[in-house]
Amino acid sequence: MQQFSIGGLILPDHTGISLGYRHPTSAGMVRVVVETEAGVIRSADVTSGYGHRAAEKLFEVRDYRSMIMLGDRHDWLAAFSGELSLTLTVENAMRLTPPPRATVLRTLLAELARIHSHLSFLSHLTDGDAAARLWQVVDRLRDAMLGWSGNRVHPMLNRVGGLAADAPEGWLDHLDDLLDDASRVSADLRATLAGTSRYSGLAVLDAQTCLGYGLSGPVARAAGLDLDRRAGGYCAYGQVFRPVTPRAVGDAESRFAVLIDEVGTSVDMVRVTRSLAAATPGDVAVRLSRRLKVPEGEHETDIEAPWGIASCLLVSRGGQTPWRVALRTPSFSDLSALGRALEGVRTDDIADVVASLGYTVGDADK
Repeated sequence: MQQFSIGGLILPDHTGISLGYRHPTSAGMVRVVVETEAGVIRSADVTSGYGHRAAEKLFEVRDYRSMIMLGDRHDWLAAFSGELSLTLTVENAMRLTPPPRATVLRTLLAELARIHSHLSFLSHLTDGDAAARLWQVVDRLRDAMLGWSGNRVHPMLNRVGGLAADAPEGWLDHLDDLLDDASRVSADLRATLAGTSRYSGLAVLDAQTCLGYGLSGPVARAAGLDLDRRAGGYCAYGQVFRPVTPRAVGDAESRFAVLIDEVGTSVDMVRVTRSLAAATPGDVAVRLSRRLKVPEGEHETDIEAPWGIASCLLVSRGGQTPWRVALRTPSFSDLSALGRALEGVRTDDIADVVASLGYTVGDADK
């Protein structure tokens, strides 16, 4: 029996596996206890509870404005998606419609967050100059967020009823070069993946397995399941959505291919959304009373986060704070399936499997 610690912390008597100091998995630890035979994993038990911060309990003592901050810090690679899930749930419960411009800009920001997240995980495919070009795009995405929100990673732009601020003057126009570079990096990644068989047939998760573990997003699309919530048209996706053609094999190669395809479609959606924003002037927030109350009852909203369906269940008893907020996070589902994905894999290939089955430890906090 062997034990592997995947991430930034290595325990005594464990074998540490790092996917690179900038890879998303380096920010926290996941422990995997495996049974092997001739270097092949026969079973794997994954422990992912090292990032618990009691976020769902903290929601209960936050008012409906301040609790958005907790959602922002779940998936730090796509913080805007965490904000959006909570904010849309509160707005839907209040029957509140944000201004059209805020809806368009939310869609643009959600797709920029998707590009940021996907490129971070796809960095596993690159090295040398190609890796430098990829991380340059990631850093420029963060600098763009800094220019709008004042923070590179946690934008905290969502507010109940809209956005905290409109895009600064000229900000949308300056996206051209960044999107062009993201497209070039996507093309480089596609060529790199096509030039190797390293990930072919590795860690297959078929459609039935995906359904059994509640997998969605790129992992499910790699197995032929199209569960994309954006197709339902929330925010402005009814006007800008570009679907990705699902794969069928469900292996690591298919998952990486879906991520690369989605970088391209997200770039296209940002371009269309930017044009839509230019044609949609006006305010970006609804003026509300200082004390918000949500109607009594249970309220639920689904969105499509970078790694799949992110759901928020809000239970209100009519007060100024929620009675209960529960989150369904894609990272938790992906980590639940990691043990199954590792079965039959050589121990030398663990890093490849982890990189293709994305998670962030904060987003797995349950």
